[in-house]
Amino acid sequence: MRTKNSILNISTNMVITIVKTFMTFIVRTFFINILGQTYLGVNGLLTNVISMLSLAELGVGTAINFSLYKPLAENNKKKISELMTFYKNAYRIIALIIFVIGIIVFFFLDIIIKDSQNIENLNIIYFLFLANTVFTYLISYKETLITADQKAYKLSKINFIFMILVNIIQIITLVVTRNFVFYLLVQLGITYIQKIFINRYITIQYKDIDFKCKEKLAKSDLKQITTNIKAMFFHKIGDYCINGTDNIIISSFIGIETVGIYSNYLTIINMLNNFINIIYNGITASLGNLVVTENKEKQYKIFKQIDFIGFLIYSTCSVGLLNLINPFITLWVGQEYVFNMGIVIAIIINFFITGMRIPATTIKNAAGLYKQDRFTPIIQSGINLICSIILARKIGLLGVILGTIISGISIPCWQRPYILYHHIFKRSAKEYIRIYIKYLVTLLLSSAITLVLFKLLALKITFFTFLLMGIVCLFEHCFIIYIFYRHDYEMQYTLDFAKNILKKGVEKIWKKDL
Repeated sequence: MRTKNSILNISTNMVITIVKTFMTFIVRTFFINILGQTYLGVNGLLTNVISMLSLAELGVGTAINFSLYKPLAENNKKKISELMTFYKNAYRIIALIIFVIGIIVFFFLDIIIKDSQNIENLNIIYFLFLANTVFTYLISYKETLITADQKAYKLSKINFIFMILVNIIQIITLVVTRNFVFYLLVQLGITYIQKIFINRYITIQYKDIDFKCKEKLAKSDLKQITTNIKAMFFHKIGDYCINGTDNIIISSFIGIETVGIYSNYLTIINMLNNFINIIYNGITASLGNLVVTENKEKQYKIFKQIDFIGFLIYSTCSVGLLNLINPFITLWVGQEYVFNMGIVIAIIINFFITGMRIPATTIKNAAGLYKQDRFTPIIQSGINLICSIILARKIGLLGVILGTIISGISIPCWQRPYILYHHIFKRSAKEYIRIYIKYLVTLLLSSAITLVLFKLLALKITFFTFLLMGIVCLFEHCFIIYIFYRHDYEMQYTLDFAKNILKKGVEKIWKKDL
């Protein structure tokens, strides 16, 4: 059942994300051509600023999600009702806090955005971003229940319809009005209607759950949630300071247009991450179930498989990005939106390092281990901010990204795996270090081969040569992976799993045709 639910979650979300990616590129192309670099930068910057306000969430959603695994497995409707009512009330308070903090931040926009006086309707734009976040916290809490129950795939039709609807109307709005404010109003209105539909659907699906439960949580449950929230608060602050402050630093020290160009690269990176996150989000609830029902040996075996698949995905994407991201942006929006290779390499290093932490973080969160490394994100974020600001003054954008990389390799690369191995698997983390070094050697070799090859060929960038480069990168990297890992159990498991999925798909099509 765990595998079936994971596959359903992953497959349905994958289809939606493919369409969403295609639509996002279309909308973004219209956005760039109509509104230009400045509003592109404003959009990226305010997204980060509003993410900062979401720190007020304190990790409540993650803590409740973990707390739901056991009562869902035991079909304890009373406990689920108590948890969801607590969650609803907590999010109402959080929405109010975010609104108040948002009003305070508004008075500091001139400091955050360089040359803010040249941006038309900036105040209205900011409050539309703020309203979208506040409304989301007021009406989206029920989605946690269906996610923890491993049935988020049931929301796919609603999400798909509204995603298509908002993108089409945003394109029409851009063409007709050429105005960023109307573009945001469309997004706010349709998102609000979408959340109402989702809430109604979940209420019907879980009709036995009382979302207005009058009974309060037991003190022991509240204590556990509070403990996890306290730990997650540090993680939330740390993660934001590491991943959400770059655009603010770039805007303050370099300029809003650089934020706009950088946001194109982040859009591509984030799209890849969206595909990858579908896999991890699809299995997180299953891992939560695994942790409370299976032995340590089974947990460890599954983690190694997930970690290897994570390496396959992130290393393949990294080699592809290294060779293809600048050609893609050139074909998409033009050479003037392209960064030099030094900045590109830094962006991809950060992408790989961050990505390779996800398997360990996923199973750590599924096991509810928030307290053990609660101070790590704070230390890491301090390193990131100090290094990014100092280096930004000296070498510009490259310095901001290097600051993030330095903070990424300072602590989390070794501490989180140690916590995982020590607290969950009850074994030494030396094996993880050995495997990780092998991963790095494999990636460096594959990257060097493709870079040298395309440098020697000196291909003129066209749509055909772009496709050819992509095919070469894929086959070259797969060959290197096979040479290095062909005798490993994780490689054999991955190949067998892929064959079984393919076989079942072919059989299903064959039976349908008959």
